[in-house]
Amino acid sequence: MQKKEKYLAFLNKIFNNSLAKGSITYSLSSIINSAIPFFLMPILTRVLTPADYGITAIYSILISIYNIFIGINLYGAINREYFNKQLDFNRYIFNCIIILLSAFLIVFTFSVLFSKQISSWAKFPSEYLWTAIIASLFFNFQAFLLSIYRAQKNAIKYSVFQIGQTFINFALSIILVVLLKKGWQGRIYANLIASVSFGIFALIILLFNYSKAKISFEYIGKSLKFGLPLIPHALGGLLISLFSRLVIANTLGLADTGLYTAALQIATILSIVEDSFNRAYAPWLYEKLNSNNDHVKLRIVKFTYLYFIVVFIFALMIGLSSPYLVKILLGKDFSKSAPIIIWIAIGAALNGMYYMVTNYIFYAYKTHILAAITITCGVINIPLTIILTKANGAIGAGQAYALAQLLSFVLTWILSSRVYKMPWKCWSQKSS
Repeated sequence: MQKKEKYLAFLNKIFNNSLAKGSITYSLSSIINSAIPFFLMPILTRVLTPADYGITAIYSILISIYNIFIGINLYGAINREYFNKQLDFNRYIFNCIIILLSAFLIVFTFSVLFSKQISSWAKFPSEYLWTAIIASLFFNFQAFLLSIYRAQKNAIKYSVFQIGQTFINFALSIILVVLLKKGWQGRIYANLIASVSFGIFALIILLFNYSKAKISFEYIGKSLKFGLPLIPHALGGLLISLFSRLVIANTLGLADTGLYTAALQIATILSIVEDSFNRAYAPWLYEKLNSNNDHVKLRIVKFTYLYFIVVFIFALMIGLSSPYLVKILLGKDFSKSAPIIIWIAIGAALNGMYYMVTNYIFYAYKTHILAAITITCGVINIPLTIILTKANGAIGAGQAYALAQLLSFVLTWILSSRVYKMPWKCWSQKSS
Protein backbone atom coordinates (compact mmCIF):
# COMPACT_ATOMS: atom_id res chain seq x y z
CA MET A 1 0.00 0.00 0.00
CA GLN A 2 1.41 3.37 -0.97
CA LYS A 3 2.10 5.93 1.75
CA LYS A 4 -0.64 8.30 0.58
CA GLU A 5 -3.23 5.53 0.41
CA LYS A 6 -2.24 4.27 3.82
CA TYR A 7 -2.59 7.75 5.30
CA LEU A 8 -6.04 8.22 3.74
CA ALA A 9 -7.11 4.81 5.04
CA PHE A 10 -5.89 5.84 8.49
CA LEU A 11 -7.97 9.01 8.46
CA ASN A 12 -10.98 7.07 7.24
CA LYS A 13 -10.69 4.66 10.17
CA ILE A 14 -10.21 7.44 12.72
CA PHE A 15 -13.07 9.57 11.47
CA ASN A 16 -16.09 7.36 11.18
CA ASN A 17 -19.30 8.93 9.96
CA SER A 18 -20.57 10.04 13.37
CA LEU A 19 -17.40 11.95 14.24
CA ALA A 20 -16.80 13.39 10.80
CA LYS A 21 -20.36 14.58 10.31
CA GLY A 22 -20.61 15.88 13.84
CA SER A 23 -17.29 17.69 13.65
CA ILE A 24 -18.14 19.30 10.31
CA THR A 25 -21.56 20.39 11.54
CA TYR A 26 -20.19 21.79 14.79
CA SER A 27 -17.41 23.56 12.91
CA LEU A 28 -19.81 25.16 10.44
CA SER A 29 -22.08 26.11 13.34
CA SER A 30 -19.22 27.69 15.25
CA ILE A 31 -17.94 29.50 12.18
CA ILE A 32 -21.40 31.00 11.62
CA ASN A 33 -21.91 31.56 15.33
CA SER A 34 -18.57 33.34 15.61
CA ALA A 35 -18.89 35.18 12.32
CA ILE A 36 -21.86 37.06 13.77
CA PRO A 37 -19.82 38.60 16.65
CA PHE A 38 -17.00 39.21 14.18
CA PHE A 39 -19.33 41.28 12.04
CA LEU A 40 -20.42 43.04 15.22
CA MET A 41 -16.88 43.73 16.46
CA PRO A 42 -15.86 46.22 13.71
CA ILE A 43 -19.11 48.08 14.37
CA LEU A 44 -18.73 48.22 18.14
CA THR A 45 -15.06 49.24 18.02
CA ARG A 46 -16.03 52.20 15.87
CA VAL A 47 -18.96 53.21 18.08
CA LEU A 48 -17.60 52.42 21.54
CA THR A 49 -14.39 53.83 22.99
CA PRO A 50 -11.67 51.38 24.16
CA ALA A 51 -12.77 52.18 27.74
CA ASP A 52 -16.41 51.32 26.97
CA TYR A 53 -15.25 48.15 25.24
CA GLY A 54 -13.28 47.38 28.39
CA ILE A 55 -16.46 47.55 30.51
CA THR A 56 -18.18 45.03 28.25
CA ALA A 57 -15.11 42.81 28.65
CA ILE A 58 -15.37 42.96 32.44
CA TYR A 59 -19.07 42.11 32.13
CA SER A 60 -18.16 38.94 30.21
CA ILE A 61 -15.64 38.02 32.92
CA LEU A 62 -18.27 38.42 35.63
CA ILE A 63 -20.65 36.11 33.76
CA SER A 64 -17.86 33.52 33.46
CA ILE A 65 -17.19 33.70 37.20
CA TYR A 66 -20.87 33.44 38.08
CA ASN A 67 -21.18 30.47 35.70
CA ILE A 68 -18.69 28.54 37.82
CA PHE A 69 -20.61 28.92 41.06
CA ILE A 70 -24.13 28.79 39.62
CA GLY A 71 -23.58 26.08 37.01
CA ILE A 72 -21.08 23.98 39.04
CA ASN A 73 -20.16 22.31 35.74
CA LEU A 74 -23.47 20.42 35.80
CA TYR A 75 -23.61 20.53 32.00
CA GLY A 76 -20.40 18.48 31.98
CA ALA A 77 -21.96 15.96 34.35
CA ILE A 78 -24.99 15.72 32.06
CA ASN A 79 -22.81 15.06 29.03
CA ARG A 80 -20.92 12.33 30.90
CA GLU A 81 -23.91 10.62 32.57
CA TYR A 82 -25.94 10.44 29.37
CA PHE A 83 -24.03 7.26 28.55
CA ASN A 84 -24.70 5.70 31.97
CA LYS A 85 -27.34 3.05 31.24
CA GLN A 86 -27.92 2.35 34.96
CA LEU A 87 -29.14 5.89 35.58
CA ASP A 88 -32.64 7.38 35.15
CA PHE A 89 -31.47 10.25 32.96
CA ASN A 90 -34.70 12.27 33.00
CA ARG A 91 -34.82 12.18 36.78
CA TYR A 92 -31.15 13.15 36.82
CA ILE A 93 -31.87 16.26 34.72
CA PHE A 94 -34.60 17.40 37.13
CA ASN A 95 -32.23 17.15 40.07
CA CYS A 96 -29.57 19.10 38.17
CA ILE A 97 -32.15 21.87 37.66
CA ILE A 98 -32.85 21.86 41.42
CA ILE A 99 -29.13 22.24 42.15
CA LEU A 100 -28.82 25.05 39.61
CA LEU A 101 -31.68 27.07 41.09
CA SER A 102 -30.37 26.57 44.63
CA ALA A 103 -26.88 27.71 43.64
CA PHE A 104 -28.36 30.74 41.89
CA LEU A 105 -30.18 31.86 45.06
CA ILE A 106 -26.99 31.53 47.12
CA VAL A 107 -24.86 33.44 44.60
CA PHE A 108 -27.49 36.15 44.11
CA THR A 109 -27.75 36.73 47.88
CA PHE A 110 -23.97 36.88 48.23
CA SER A 111 -23.67 39.36 45.35
CA VAL A 112 -26.31 41.66 46.83
CA LEU A 113 -24.60 41.67 50.22
CA PHE A 114 -21.14 42.34 48.78
CA SER A 115 -22.02 44.35 45.68
CA LYS A 116 -19.79 47.31 46.57
CA GLN A 117 -16.75 45.12 47.14
CA ILE A 118 -17.32 43.17 43.92
CA SER A 119 -17.80 46.40 41.98
CA SER A 120 -14.59 47.89 43.34
CA TRP A 121 -12.58 44.75 42.58
CA ALA A 122 -13.96 44.26 39.07
CA LYS A 123 -14.11 47.95 38.08
CA PHE A 124 -17.74 47.41 37.08
CA PRO A 125 -20.79 49.50 38.10
CA SER A 126 -22.54 47.82 41.05
CA GLU A 127 -26.02 48.71 39.77
CA TYR A 128 -25.48 46.41 36.77
CA LEU A 129 -24.16 43.35 38.62
CA TRP A 130 -27.61 41.76 38.63
CA THR A 131 -27.57 41.57 34.83
CA ALA A 132 -24.54 39.27 34.90
CA ILE A 133 -26.09 37.00 37.55
CA ILE A 134 -29.40 36.64 35.69
CA ALA A 135 -27.63 36.09 32.36
CA SER A 136 -25.54 33.34 33.98
CA LEU A 137 -28.58 31.47 35.30
CA PHE A 138 -30.31 31.36 31.93
CA PHE A 139 -27.04 30.59 30.14
CA ASN A 140 -26.82 27.41 32.22
CA PHE A 141 -30.33 26.32 31.23
CA GLN A 142 -29.12 26.58 27.65
CA ALA A 143 -25.93 24.68 28.53
CA PHE A 144 -28.00 21.81 29.96
CA LEU A 145 -30.00 21.45 26.76
CA LEU A 146 -26.97 21.80 24.50
CA SER A 147 -25.11 19.13 26.51
CA ILE A 148 -27.96 16.72 25.86
CA TYR A 149 -27.88 17.53 22.14
CA ARG A 150 -24.11 16.93 22.15
CA ALA A 151 -24.47 13.56 23.85
CA GLN A 152 -27.21 12.60 21.39
CA LYS A 153 -24.91 13.69 18.54
CA ASN A 154 -27.73 15.96 17.43
CA ALA A 155 -25.46 18.58 15.90
CA ILE A 156 -28.28 20.14 13.85
CA LYS A 157 -30.47 21.05 16.84
CA TYR A 158 -27.37 22.17 18.73
CA SER A 159 -26.30 24.46 15.91
CA VAL A 160 -29.74 25.97 15.24
CA PHE A 161 -30.24 26.81 18.91
CA GLN A 162 -26.78 28.30 19.36
CA ILE A 163 -26.82 30.35 16.15
CA GLY A 164 -30.32 31.62 16.91
CA GLN A 165 -29.28 32.94 20.30
CA THR A 166 -26.18 34.62 18.89
CA PHE A 167 -28.13 36.20 16.04
CA ILE A 168 -30.70 37.72 18.42
CA ASN A 169 -27.85 39.03 20.57
CA PHE A 170 -26.26 40.56 17.47
CA ALA A 171 -29.49 42.17 16.24
CA LEU A 172 -30.31 43.64 19.66
CA SER A 173 -26.77 44.99 19.99
CA ILE A 174 -27.08 46.81 16.66
CA ILE A 175 -30.43 48.29 17.70
CA LEU A 176 -29.43 49.34 21.22
CA VAL A 177 -25.80 50.38 20.68
CA VAL A 178 -25.73 51.71 17.12
CA LEU A 179 -29.27 52.93 16.43
CA LEU A 180 -30.42 53.98 19.91
CA LYS A 181 -26.94 55.07 21.08
CA LYS A 182 -27.16 53.27 24.43
CA GLY A 183 -23.39 52.71 24.64
CA TRP A 184 -21.94 49.84 26.66
CA GLN A 185 -25.23 49.55 28.57
CA GLY A 186 -26.95 48.65 25.30
CA ARG A 187 -24.49 45.82 24.72
CA ILE A 188 -25.14 44.44 28.18
CA TYR A 189 -28.91 44.58 27.83
CA ALA A 190 -28.74 42.95 24.40
CA ASN A 191 -26.85 40.02 25.89
CA LEU A 192 -29.23 39.83 28.85
CA ILE A 193 -32.38 39.75 26.73
CA ALA A 194 -30.97 37.10 24.40
CA SER A 195 -29.76 34.95 27.32
CA VAL A 196 -33.05 35.12 29.21
CA SER A 197 -35.29 34.48 26.21
CA PHE A 198 -33.35 31.46 24.96
CA GLY A 199 -32.81 30.25 28.54
CA ILE A 200 -36.57 30.16 29.10
CA PHE A 201 -36.99 28.31 25.81
CA ALA A 202 -34.34 25.77 26.87
CA LEU A 203 -35.97 25.30 30.29
CA ILE A 204 -39.34 24.58 28.70
CA ILE A 205 -37.77 21.93 26.44
CA LEU A 206 -35.94 20.39 29.39
CA LEU A 207 -39.03 20.21 31.60
CA PHE A 208 -41.29 18.75 28.93
CA ASN A 209 -38.88 16.34 27.24
CA TYR A 210 -35.96 15.45 29.49
CA SER A 211 -37.15 15.90 33.06
CA LYS A 212 -38.92 13.70 35.60
CA ALA A 213 -40.08 15.69 38.65
CA LYS A 214 -38.74 13.50 41.43
CA ILE A 215 -36.06 14.59 43.86
CA SER A 216 -33.20 12.16 44.41
CA PHE A 217 -30.49 12.87 46.97
CA GLU A 218 -28.45 10.13 45.32
CA TYR A 219 -28.49 11.97 41.99
CA ILE A 220 -27.90 15.33 43.67
CA GLY A 221 -24.88 13.86 45.42
CA LYS A 222 -23.65 12.26 42.19
CA SER A 223 -23.90 15.56 40.32
CA LEU A 224 -22.12 17.52 43.05
CA LYS A 225 -19.42 14.85 43.28
CA PHE A 226 -18.66 15.47 39.61
CA GLY A 227 -19.10 19.25 39.59
CA LEU A 228 -17.78 20.56 42.92
CA PRO A 229 -14.19 19.34 42.41
CA LEU A 230 -14.22 21.19 39.10
CA ILE A 231 -14.86 24.58 40.73
CA PRO A 232 -11.15 25.02 41.57
CA HIS A 233 -10.38 23.67 38.10
CA ALA A 234 -12.68 26.25 36.50
CA LEU A 235 -11.33 29.02 38.71
CA GLY A 236 -7.81 28.06 37.72
CA GLY A 237 -8.86 28.25 34.08
CA LEU A 238 -10.29 31.71 34.68
CA LEU A 239 -7.11 32.83 36.38
CA ILE A 240 -5.27 31.80 33.23
CA SER A 241 -7.68 33.10 30.59
CA LEU A 242 -9.47 36.05 32.22
CA PHE A 243 -7.34 37.29 35.13
CA SER A 244 -5.15 39.23 32.72
CA ARG A 245 -8.01 41.58 31.89
CA LEU A 246 -8.62 42.33 35.55
CA VAL A 247 -4.91 43.05 36.03
CA ILE A 248 -4.90 45.35 33.00
CA ALA A 249 -8.04 47.12 34.23
CA ASN A 250 -6.49 47.74 37.64
CA THR A 251 -2.96 48.66 36.48
CA LEU A 252 -3.31 50.14 32.99
CA GLY A 253 -6.97 51.18 32.84
CA LEU A 254 -10.15 50.23 31.01
CA ALA A 255 -8.86 51.53 27.65
CA ASP A 256 -6.01 49.00 27.63
CA THR A 257 -8.48 46.36 28.78
CA GLY A 258 -10.51 47.12 25.67
CA LEU A 259 -7.41 46.84 23.45
CA TYR A 260 -6.46 43.50 24.99
CA THR A 261 -10.00 42.16 24.69
CA ALA A 262 -10.18 43.12 21.01
CA ALA A 263 -6.88 41.30 20.41
CA LEU A 264 -8.23 38.31 22.31
CA GLN A 265 -11.32 38.13 20.13
CA ILE A 266 -9.22 38.03 16.96
CA ALA A 267 -6.65 35.56 18.29
CA THR A 268 -9.24 33.13 19.54
CA ILE A 269 -10.47 32.40 16.03
CA LEU A 270 -8.39 29.29 16.62
CA SER A 271 -10.20 28.53 19.89
CA ILE A 272 -13.49 28.56 18.03
CA VAL A 273 -12.31 25.82 15.67
CA GLU A 274 -10.78 23.81 18.52
CA ASP A 275 -13.90 24.02 20.65
CA SER A 276 -16.10 23.04 17.70
CA PHE A 277 -14.04 19.95 17.07
CA ASN A 278 -13.94 18.96 20.74
CA ARG A 279 -17.73 19.07 21.00
CA ALA A 280 -17.92 16.26 18.48
CA TYR A 281 -14.67 14.58 19.49
CA ALA A 282 -15.28 14.09 23.24
CA PRO A 283 -18.47 11.96 22.98
CA TRP A 284 -16.90 10.01 20.10
CA LEU A 285 -13.75 9.41 22.15
CA TYR A 286 -15.72 8.16 25.16
CA GLU A 287 -17.45 5.60 22.96
CA LYS A 288 -14.16 4.44 21.43
CA LEU A 289 -12.49 4.13 24.84
CA ASN A 290 -15.34 1.90 25.99
CA SER A 291 -14.31 -0.62 23.31
CA ASN A 292 -10.76 -0.79 24.78
CA ASN A 293 -9.27 -1.54 21.34
CA ASP A 294 -5.47 -1.12 21.24
CA HIS A 295 -5.36 -0.48 17.47
CA VAL A 296 -7.96 2.28 17.75
CA LYS A 297 -6.05 3.84 20.64
CA LEU A 298 -2.86 3.89 18.60
CA ARG A 299 -4.58 5.64 15.70
CA ILE A 300 -6.19 8.16 18.06
CA VAL A 301 -2.79 9.06 19.48
CA LYS A 302 -1.23 9.49 16.03
CA PHE A 303 -4.07 11.75 14.99
CA THR A 304 -3.60 13.73 18.22
CA TYR A 305 0.02 14.50 17.31
CA LEU A 306 -1.05 15.62 13.83
CA TYR A 307 -3.65 17.86 15.46
CA PHE A 308 -0.96 19.46 17.66
CA ILE A 309 1.08 20.43 14.60
CA VAL A 310 -1.86 21.85 12.68
CA VAL A 311 -3.18 24.09 15.48
CA PHE A 312 0.28 25.48 16.21
CA ILE A 313 0.86 26.38 12.56
CA PHE A 314 -2.57 28.00 12.48
CA ALA A 315 -1.63 30.11 15.54
CA LEU A 316 1.54 31.37 13.86
CA MET A 317 -0.42 32.31 10.74
CA ILE A 318 -2.88 34.35 12.81
CA GLY A 319 -0.03 36.12 14.60
CA LEU A 320 1.81 37.01 11.39
CA SER A 321 -1.34 38.42 9.79
CA SER A 322 -2.39 40.38 12.90
CA PRO A 323 -1.59 43.92 11.55
CA TYR A 324 -3.92 43.35 8.62
CA LEU A 325 -6.62 41.75 10.75
CA VAL A 326 -6.61 44.68 13.18
CA LYS A 327 -6.79 47.22 10.37
CA ILE A 328 -9.76 45.49 8.77
CA LEU A 329 -11.69 44.37 11.85
CA LEU A 330 -10.98 46.95 14.55
CA GLY A 331 -10.04 50.31 13.06
CA LYS A 332 -7.31 52.81 13.92
CA ASP A 333 -8.33 53.33 17.56
CA PHE A 334 -7.40 49.71 18.26
CA SER A 335 -4.13 49.53 16.27
CA LYS A 336 -2.12 48.82 19.43
CA SER A 337 -3.88 45.45 19.70
CA ALA A 338 -1.83 43.89 16.87
CA PRO A 339 1.36 42.94 18.82
CA ILE A 340 -0.72 41.20 21.48
CA ILE A 341 -2.40 38.78 19.09
CA ILE A 342 0.52 36.41 18.42
CA TRP A 343 0.90 35.56 22.12
CA ILE A 344 -2.79 34.95 22.66
CA ALA A 345 -2.94 32.83 19.49
CA ILE A 346 -0.08 30.64 20.76
CA GLY A 347 -1.92 30.33 24.08
CA ALA A 348 -5.09 29.35 22.21
CA ALA A 349 -3.18 26.64 20.32
CA LEU A 350 -1.84 25.23 23.58
CA ASN A 351 -5.34 25.29 25.03
CA GLY A 352 -6.57 23.27 22.05
CA MET A 353 -3.80 20.76 22.68
CA TYR A 354 -4.92 20.64 26.32
CA TYR A 355 -8.43 19.66 25.19
CA MET A 356 -7.03 16.63 23.39
CA VAL A 357 -5.43 15.21 26.54
CA THR A 358 -7.86 16.30 29.24
CA ASN A 359 -10.77 14.23 27.90
CA TYR A 360 -9.10 11.08 29.28
CA ILE A 361 -9.16 12.57 32.78
CA PHE A 362 -12.88 13.23 32.55
CA TYR A 363 -13.42 9.72 31.27
CA ALA A 364 -11.51 8.28 34.23
CA TYR A 365 -13.47 10.44 36.74
CA LYS A 366 -10.24 12.00 38.05
CA THR A 367 -11.52 15.58 37.95
CA HIS A 368 -10.34 16.32 41.50
CA ILE A 369 -6.72 15.83 40.43
CA LEU A 370 -7.24 17.94 37.33
CA ALA A 371 -8.56 20.71 39.57
CA ALA A 372 -5.28 20.73 41.50
CA ILE A 373 -3.30 21.21 38.30
CA THR A 374 -5.50 23.98 36.93
CA ILE A 375 -5.65 25.96 40.16
CA THR A 376 -1.87 25.63 40.50
CA CYS A 377 -1.36 27.02 36.99
CA GLY A 378 -3.87 29.76 37.71
CA VAL A 379 -2.12 30.78 40.91
CA ILE A 380 1.27 30.82 39.14
CA ASN A 381 -0.31 32.97 36.43
CA ILE A 382 -1.19 35.72 38.95
CA PRO A 383 2.34 37.00 39.71
CA LEU A 384 3.43 36.12 36.17
CA THR A 385 0.71 38.35 34.69
CA ILE A 386 1.35 41.19 37.13
CA ILE A 387 5.13 41.16 36.51
CA LEU A 388 4.93 40.91 32.71
CA THR A 389 2.08 43.44 32.45
CA LYS A 390 4.05 46.00 34.44
CA ALA A 391 7.14 45.28 32.32
CA ASN A 392 5.58 45.04 28.82
CA GLY A 393 2.06 46.46 29.16
CA ALA A 394 -0.84 44.57 27.61
CA ILE A 395 1.62 42.55 25.50
CA GLY A 396 3.04 41.16 28.74
CA ALA A 397 -0.41 39.93 29.73
CA GLY A 398 -0.56 38.02 26.45
CA GLN A 399 2.87 36.53 27.12
CA ALA A 400 1.79 35.41 30.59
CA TYR A 401 -1.31 33.82 29.10
CA ALA A 402 0.75 31.78 26.63
CA LEU A 403 3.18 30.60 29.33
CA ALA A 404 0.34 29.61 31.68
CA GLN A 405 -1.37 27.64 28.90
CA LEU A 406 1.92 25.84 28.17
CA LEU A 407 2.28 24.83 31.81
CA SER A 408 -1.35 23.71 31.98
CA PHE A 409 -1.04 21.59 28.85
CA VAL A 410 2.18 19.85 29.93
CA LEU A 411 0.99 19.04 33.45
CA THR A 412 -2.42 17.86 32.22
CA TRP A 413 -0.80 15.60 29.63
CA ILE A 414 1.38 14.05 32.33
CA LEU A 415 -1.68 13.47 34.53
CA SER A 416 -3.67 12.09 31.60
CA SER A 417 -0.97 9.52 30.84
CA ARG A 418 -1.07 8.39 34.48
CA VAL A 419 -4.84 8.01 34.94
CA TYR A 420 -5.59 6.41 31.56
CA LYS A 421 -3.02 4.51 29.54
CA MET A 422 -2.66 5.49 25.90
CA PRO A 423 0.21 4.61 23.53
CA TRP A 424 1.78 8.10 23.58
CA LYS A 425 5.14 6.61 22.52
CA CYS A 426 3.51 5.54 19.27
CA TRP A 427 6.72 6.03 17.26
CA SER A 428 7.97 2.84 18.86
CA GLN A 429 4.88 0.87 17.83
CA LYS A 430 3.58 -0.39 14.53
CA SER A 431 0.09 0.29 13.30
CA SER A 432 -1.71 -2.49 11.46
